[in-house]
Amino acid sequence: MKKILTGALITLMFIMIMTGCSQKEVTTDQYIENLLADIEIDLSKINTELMVVPEDQKIFESYKDDYAKLDKDLDSLLIKYPNSYIFKVVKLQFLSRMGEEAGKNFTKELYAKDSTNSINKYLHGMSLGYDLGKEYFVNQIKLDKENGYNYLGLAMIYLENQKDDMFTPAKLIYMSIIKDPTNNYSFDILSYLFKMLNKQEEMAQLNGIILVKNPANANAFAALFSYYIEREEKPKAEDLLDTFIKNNPDVLANSDIAEYYVDLNLPEKAINYIDQAKANNEMNPLIDYVDAKIQVSIGNIKKGLASLEKYANQSAGDRYLSYRVTEAIFAENLYKELKYINMLKKIENGAPTIGEKVPTLSGVILDSTEFDIKNFENKVYLIDFWAAWCGPCKMEMPNVIEVYNELNAKGFDVIGVNLDNAKADAEQYIASSGIKWGHIFSGDAWKDANVANFKVQGIPSTFLVDKNGIIRYKNIRGKKQLHDSVTKLLSE
Repeated sequence: MKKILTGALITLMFIMIMTGCSQKEVTTDQYIENLLADIEIDLSKINTELMVVPEDQKIFESYKDDYAKLDKDLDSLLIKYPNSYIFKVVKLQFLSRMGEEAGKNFTKELYAKDSTNSINKYLHGMSLGYDLGKEYFVNQIKLDKENGYNYLGLAMIYLENQKDDMFTPAKLIYMSIIKDPTNNYSFDILSYLFKMLNKQEEMAQLNGIILVKNPANANAFAALFSYYIEREEKPKAEDLLDTFIKNNPDVLANSDIAEYYVDLNLPEKAINYIDQAKANNEMNPLIDYVDAKIQVSIGNIKKGLASLEKYANQSAGDRYLSYRVTEAIFAENLYKELKYINMLKKIENGAPTIGEKVPTLSGVILDSTEFDIKNFENKVYLIDFWAAWCGPCKMEMPNVIEVYNELNAKGFDVIGVNLDNAKADAEQYIASSGIKWGHIFSGDAWKDANVANFKVQGIPSTFLVDKNGIIRYKNIRGKKQLHDSVTKLLSE
């Protein structure tokens, strides 16, 4: 009997050994795939209890974009708030101006000082790069499945290195929120991802949840306000604005409030707030820009143009400068003003701009036919520089598709200039998206002759041309703005 038992045990051990040897080790990518396989983003499962805003965030928000002062105070703030996520991340952003090594050294110091701190571990993992970072965060999740920073870190690794895949980081960020509903940075990132995925309804729902948890969250307010404006639900937008101001009197600058009232087409209220901003000497570089929008909206073109020039002259370092000065409110009212056109030429380094004759496009369409501008004569048409690898391009493309499908029969057309290196990449995206218009393709990417001719610096870059071949709008974003602008030009 003893021999039988011994033999059975040996046999069992042999089977276990052989089974163990035959099993394939699960790779990092397979683990992530298995982890997310059954995950569906369900916003109704998010904890909506009121969030206590951390002291460090309140301090950060009190600087109101005064980055010079924040930079000066940051080291002392890190001493006072050693566990602050936001101050550590801002420190890294400031150090990035000194090169990659400065940021890595700062992260190493934090991790060496306390390798058990969740934020320090998160920053350490982020510094490892894609492959090592991904493996690091997967191991952290295996060790602690309830730590939201582990999912957040893995999501951010994907966002930094796999820009075509937005669904994986969206699920991971959702997991980080489920595990830790107190980290409002995860909410902001998921809102951004919904925007990139063109999930507008989900983005609005999420920002509504954020405002329930933190009624003073200015980012959530701005996103929800824009959502209502885009859908022409101005009563809801106005009610949201009035409620936000009432509940949070110190969050928005007067100049910001003024701009929101311009968007609501309520210039009288906007004037009151911009006058108050000036009287209080608010340190907001956008005061003159907002004032320009107000003056132009009420037909005071001369004064509006003067304010716009003042803003432009004082804001050479504003990376959004060219987008702001070409907004629809200026494009529609100032395109015949030589002073405005000259200002744009200076800001955009001589690039073709609003009020000018559109340059000649050239090249071969993806179907191998030669591009012929005669096909666009007497039409309103959009020139769209884009690429399949460009996330913002793909975020805007559904808007262009909808407007094209609705207004093409009325005289609206589109010509794309694709900057992919591989023709197959462009063709695959076009086919999968149901895009019906033609695209110039050279395979030269940024060296495409049209890029130099139009002086394109980034994509998506769009030029909306009227029936007379004049550029009337640039850099249009959103379905409503494109639809309104095209409709206006078709009626001329």
